[in-house]
Amino acid sequence: MKVPALLLLAIAAPLHAGDFREFTSTYCIDCHDDEMKKGGLSLTSLGEEITAANARAWLRVLEQTERHSMPPGGKDQPSSEERHAMVLDLERRLVTHAAATPAHHPTVLRRLNRAEYRNTVRDLLHLNVSSFDPSRDFPEDTRIHGFASNGEKLVTSSFLMRQYVEAAEQIVERAVQFGPKPEVRRWDLSPPFDRTTRGFPYAENAYYQKTLKQSPPHQSLTERMRGLPQSGYAPVDEMREGVPVSGWYRIRVRAEGRYRHVDLDPKDPKLDLRKQKFPSMWDPTEPIRFALFTGTLEGIDPENKEALAVAATGYQSGQRTLAVWDLREDGPEWLECRVWLDRGQFPRMGFPNGPSESNNRIRNYFKANVDRLLNAEQRARYEADKANDWNLFMWFESPRILVSKIEVEGPLIESWPTEGHRAIFGAEPYRRENASKVLQSFAAQAWRRPVASEEVIPLIQLVREAEKEGLTAEAAIQEGIKAILCSPEFLYREEKQHGLSAYEIATRLSYFLWSSMPDETLLKLAAEGKLKQPDVLQAQTMRLLQDPRSEAFVEEFLNGWLSLRKLGSMAPDVHKFAVYYDDDLEPAMRMETRLFFRQLLNTNGPVERLLESGDTILNKELAQLYGIDLALVKEAQGKPIPGLQNEELVDDAAGRAPSLAFAQVKLPDARRGGLLGQASVLTLTANGVDTSPVIRGVWLLENVLGAPPSPPPPDVPTVEPDIRGAKTIRDQLMKHQEAASCRTCHRQIDPPGFALENFDAIGRWRGHYVADKVALPVDASGEFGDTKFKDVTGFKAELLNRREQFARCLVEKLLLHALGRELEITDRPHIRKIVETAAKDGYRLRDLVILCATSEIFALK
Repeated sequence: MKVPALLLLAIAAPLHAGDFREFTSTYCIDCHDDEMKKGGLSLTSLGEEITAANARAWLRVLEQTERHSMPPGGKDQPSSEERHAMVLDLERRLVTHAAATPAHHPTVLRRLNRAEYRNTVRDLLHLNVSSFDPSRDFPEDTRIHGFASNGEKLVTSSFLMRQYVEAAEQIVERAVQFGPKPEVRRWDLSPPFDRTTRGFPYAENAYYQKTLKQSPPHQSLTERMRGLPQSGYAPVDEMREGVPVSGWYRIRVRAEGRYRHVDLDPKDPKLDLRKQKFPSMWDPTEPIRFALFTGTLEGIDPENKEALAVAATGYQSGQRTLAVWDLREDGPEWLECRVWLDRGQFPRMGFPNGPSESNNRIRNYFKANVDRLLNAEQRARYEADKANDWNLFMWFESPRILVSKIEVEGPLIESWPTEGHRAIFGAEPYRRENASKVLQSFAAQAWRRPVASEEVIPLIQLVREAEKEGLTAEAAIQEGIKAILCSPEFLYREEKQHGLSAYEIATRLSYFLWSSMPDETLLKLAAEGKLKQPDVLQAQTMRLLQDPRSEAFVEEFLNGWLSLRKLGSMAPDVHKFAVYYDDDLEPAMRMETRLFFRQLLNTNGPVERLLESGDTILNKELAQLYGIDLALVKEAQGKPIPGLQNEELVDDAAGRAPSLAFAQVKLPDARRGGLLGQASVLTLTANGVDTSPVIRGVWLLENVLGAPPSPPPPDVPTVEPDIRGAKTIRDQLMKHQEAASCRTCHRQIDPPGFALENFDAIGRWRGHYVADKVALPVDASGEFGDTKFKDVTGFKAELLNRREQFARCLVEKLLLHALGRELEITDRPHIRKIVETAAKDGYRLRDLVILCATSEIFALK
């Protein structure tokens, strides 16, 4: 095995003055000799020389010392210089031993994970995968350290191979267009639009036509879409079979907003929603907002009216937000958008910031205020129709949207055949004698490298056999295209040698930052032999980060590093945390963290802002959750957010909808600053019912300090310690620590978890627990290392003192994601070099990413 230059330097380095044996003799041996053997470790028995038998144990000693976990608090502590010298010496010896050991690791093939497969298909064949997901039925990828990029765990099964074949069929069917150009179709629709479910919009529409003589006729939207029960979407049912052809469509809607300034503040003290931390069901300072969403009734029995109604008006998995508008206040207006609809999809309407009807809030409000809201004539009609409780919206003025006309036209095709077809066949019509040229050209794109003519001979034979079996030339060549999409060269990221080729570096870089194939620029630089030049590689890394496709890096890295993908997997209790559903907080939580990280990446800000920051990026609903003055949000809304572009202000969770309501605001105090005060992190580290300092403590140690606790030792008793008499979670854990087998780990895990105890299971601040109607104060104090803290602000201050450890954790997570393998002892000199280089300018986030991508190990298998 060729030894990298940085490793040679580490091996050849002189013996440091702080010999690790002298260090362990002074600070460790009292607890870890043959007699005491705490934690089951005796340094005396390990011996002084690094061997195959003791290398793993000495590595653990190195990690514990480096992370300040050892010596434990209360014991004599080494100086920073002593600790650093010991770490360097022991690391040097371990690296020397590992480098001298013959490599025995098997070759790791890196299969494309689901996100990479989907994005590669998108870029290779110019397909819109916002709703068509070719990887939808693939099994979930195995994640290691949170990331779905570890080649050893990305295995292939017979089931997955069948899915690849089926996906290739669908992909080629969409991309290849030998037939005639589809005809443009037009729908001119008038109300009532909801002709399937015939719910309250239909009845209200009839009411306005007959009694208020509204002209033109319209359908009203009166409440926001909600989580539980999922409803509030208004289908355009004349299109319920969906568009016949996938493509771009132009949608025009004539709509107006009414009663924006109506007073919906409850007058009945029993219904005072402000006591529930809601200032009102409706904020009259906001514009009335209208939105279009995708819908489909595919797979629903048309005779099952109940199932039809639920599907048409409820949230649908995989739905997309097509467009959002703020309505004017001076009458109806035409709204227009150009959107992608897949075959079988149709538009649905919604009022995304309308009054919430969750838990019958509007109904209860109306009934409590009916005398104030209705005049005598209206009251008489209401009493006559009182049994139709679902019809109450027609009896009083509440904020609403009136829709009087919808026009849909498409598919809008500017050129034919499509771009995906031309990516395979070029601009000229396909001829049978061009099969070899077509297959070789497409294989080079799909396989992300030059392809020799002999490599496509089996593909040509496949096409010719298909022709012999009676397929037309056009149908036969598609069999060859499918075979390319099912080949190992496409499904795997090929890395043949220990030192990567220029094409392999291009591929690794693009999948690191785009989760997709390299573009023409990267492949051209690889062909010219320039990509391995440090300045060129650095410039290309910067270019990829500035491209909109780098949003995949933000999403995949946060999903892996912070486990952001788990947000919502332990759904908060609907009764205890109704606001989570009423205000649709989950996508807002995810959006805050994504924008916060993206801004820091774009501006190359110091990573310590991830630990402590005086501002954040949120919307009104999150501000309410955090107890932040809404005036601060309203003042900032609409203003440009420094470091963010318009294309980055989209909400992936809501289908790439513009997040116009998000704003950057200053935080009123230090409790919320940084990731540890963001509701996304606080919610995903809870269990949906209550908080657990253990879960949060483990998460924090692993993802912030890079110091995951050891798994429980084999001698831990299966029966939990007796915690009778414990009242709070702290009491329970203190009782738990009375067991000697639990104490060692929990004194590391519990303090970080306690520091976050003032935040409940969805991230609201609390000063007390409430159990059996008894309020018990939250105690968020603790001791971390040698530092005592009173609450989360004190704890974060200690984290800032460990910014180097945090930066190292980030580098390790970035490399785990980029390299697609476990990190080894021989990687440590490279990691150290990256961290020390970044330290010179204050550990800036974009610098860390670029340093990882241009490091020596990035170009090694």
